[in-house]
Amino acid sequence: MKYLAMIATLVFASSAFAVDCVDCHEKINVEEHAEMEANIETCNDCHSFADAHELDADLHTPDLTITECADCHEL
Repeated sequence: MKYLAMIATLVFASSAFAVDCVDCHEKINVEEHAEMEANIETCNDCHSFADAHELDADLHTPDLTITECADCHEL
């Protein structure tokens, strides 16, 4: 029973944790954006990211890089 509860918790946490950008958007060229030193603030400047997405401020600071985004999300 303990393992069942642990598995249920992990499934819920993983489903609530990261949304894949490619579910709604075309794939992003991470290497190109990394060369430009893109971060969330850059996304807002060039693509009005904040107009369509509400981010958890505890996890997503304005200086979070595109490479760090790719660690959790499929871009």
